[in-house]
Amino acid sequence: MASEPQRETGEPVAFLRIEQKRGKLYLFPYSSLISAKLTPESGDDKSDKLELKFASHDVTVTGFHLKELLDGLQKTIRHVIRETSSAKAGFPDQQQGSGNIPPPPSVKSISVEEVGAKA
Repeated sequence: MASEPQRETGEPVAFLRIEQKRGKLYLFPYSSLISAKLTPESGDDKSDKLELKFASHDVTVTGFHLKELLDGLQKTIRHVIRETSSAKAGFPDQQQGSGNIPPPPSVKSISVEEVGAKA
């Protein structure tokens, strides 16, 4: 029997919380996560794309330095993905890692679509 995912504090993590800029919130159970795919530096603005497929929804996150989000999902410690509220906050010129520490992720946009609702 598989053990429950744990946060760094040792508490079980049951849901991933997705927060969009305009206040829309989603909770997705980790048990319904089917796959996660990171495509680094895609598009004209060189932003990363993280695609999360849940049983009922497809979530697409674009931004910069998103590998940390994927790593957190793999370790089941990432429990919130939040869109950046400021257009300039956290984008490549404003956030540089120092030494061996990479810059934190910066989410530019999040798209959430119900599975089967695509036209």
